[in-house]
Amino acid sequence: MNPPTQQCADSVSSAETAAPLALVHPVSATVCLTALQAEGVPRSEWSVELLVNADIRRGARMRTRTRLTVSRWAGNVETAARIAAELADNAAKHGQPFFNGCVILRLGTIPESGELVIRVDDANPVFSGFEEVKAMPRGVQCGLGFVQHQQARLDWHVLQDDDGVVVGKTVKAFLPVTETEAA
Repeated sequence: MNPPTQQCADSVSSAETAAPLALVHPVSATVCLTALQAEGVPRSEWSVELLVNADIRRGARMRTRTRLTVSRWAGNVETAARIAAELADNAAKHGQPFFNGCVILRLGTIPESGELVIRVDDANPVFSGFEEVKAMPRGVQCGLGFVQHQQARLDWHVLQDDDGVVVGKTVKAFLPVTETEAA
């Protein structure tokens, strides 16, 4: 194989030959285009199917705690695990499992703020009385009141497949990292 200076000297234009050639070599570059990330949307997401049974709360807590500890999330892991358990339990009691008897728990963080997004998908596309539930006093014991008591924002939307067919709903809790946790 020819040395780089000989290899490139043949392809150098006359305007470029006026400058001394030190070591000229071919340069290769690859450009990769990616879609812009929408603000407030988790960049990466982890998910697990949870069997709808008496152990759904424990399973949601354990898996959330493990995942957030491994990923070194800066927030309160125990609070996040409890919120995931409440959302999963709520889906089991008031929603409907998918055809395989499971609901889906998803965790993701928003890069700009470190905020954790906890999502639970179930096969029931309806959330009757969501606004009333959000407006209820924040209880510290259990359910969605507990979620709000922990300063998590609640939201939900209809879940659709790639063809736009409604397949269920997603209930979301956005849990911020507090200043004391981030320090």
